[in-house]
Amino acid sequence: MKKILSIIIAVLTSIAMLSGCSRRRGAGDSTQPPETFCPATQEVAAEITAETTPALTPEPTPEAAAEATEEPLGCFAFQPKVCSVFMHEVFGEDMCEAWYNLVDAVMAGENTFACRDQHTYDWVMGQFPRLCFPVFVELIDLAEDREHSVIDGVASFTWRVSPEEAASRIEEFAELIEEILNETMRTDYSDFEKAVALYDYFSNTYEYDYETYDKMFETYVDYTTTYRLLTTGTGICSEIAPAYSYLMMQAGVEATTMMGPNHEWSYIRINGHDYHIDPTYLLSNKGALTYFMMTDDQREYHGFSKDDFTITSNYSDDNPHPDYAADDDTFSKLWDYSFEELIPNENILRCWKYTEGWEKEYLEFDYSGF
Repeated sequence: MKKILSIIIAVLTSIAMLSGCSRRRGAGDSTQPPETFCPATQEVAAEITAETTPALTPEPTPEAAAEATEEPLGCFAFQPKVCSVFMHEVFGEDMCEAWYNLVDAVMAGENTFACRDQHTYDWVMGQFPRLCFPVFVELIDLAEDREHSVIDGVASFTWRVSPEEAASRIEEFAELIEEILNETMRTDYSDFEKAVALYDYFSNTYEYDYETYDKMFETYVDYTTTYRLLTTGTGICSEIAPAYSYLMMQAGVEATTMMGPNHEWSYIRINGHDYHIDPTYLLSNKGALTYFMMTDDQREYHGFSKDDFTITSNYSDDNPHPDYAADDDTFSKLWDYSFEELIPNENILRCWKYTEGWEKEYLEFDYSGF
């Protein structure tokens, strides 16, 4: 009986190790580490605590011994406050601080937050939600007294839904983001590996909304949001690129979006270098690495000159920023290939292309150092 009981405990422990975790950060808490909640682990711990009779541990199989030596992958936790270095450089510290205050207010169910002035308020409410907390566009709106939104350093906003419903919607959104990240990548991935994994995920998951694109030439369309892409699986460039960049920020990678004439794509920073990534063009050419880790020249090759770039905001004249340059061509070998698989333990990105004889030619790209 003791032997059977110990076997059951060992099996349950293995299940607990393989179970997914969901971690939550409290409302407005950006300094304390998130609590980890693994239901299976807690249940097993309770059963083991309740059992006071010692038991003999069965000899582990070779497979079980191998699994026991592997490092746990960990879990990605949803972060209410994400705001990349690009946002700080483009909009400045006052606007980013006001944005954090707004997040705290929404998470607490309030309707006011500290904000320097009306100018700061207008930019924060107009530019930050879609890039830094997409579900907010469904939950909050501008103040009722639009011209007096900020009085003595205190700004107000209105609720589109009740604060209670907003809290529920945020919880659902947080679970969605965690699910995507934990399904797509591991916490021990490098920033480059995270970018590759998410790029492949977009290729296999989302579809371009040609119907909406065509409609935009006939009438005003007001329903395109980053949130729509994440929840319905379809969208256009102004939804797809911010979604990719937002998920990158949630994974701890510096990211924003870049714009050219009638198009928007992602812009990320890895190892001190900037790169263009176009997840929208990817959707019409599944798996193609042509649009991954692009330089300015490669971006121009696909029709967008650096002279026309605007980063994060369409109103760059109002928010001067550093002259960004994507000039590292380390990944240029990839641009003729399509994604096959990522082999993290060997620092290898395996990809392929067709030869003139329509046979697959494979490349094992060594990304050591990234």
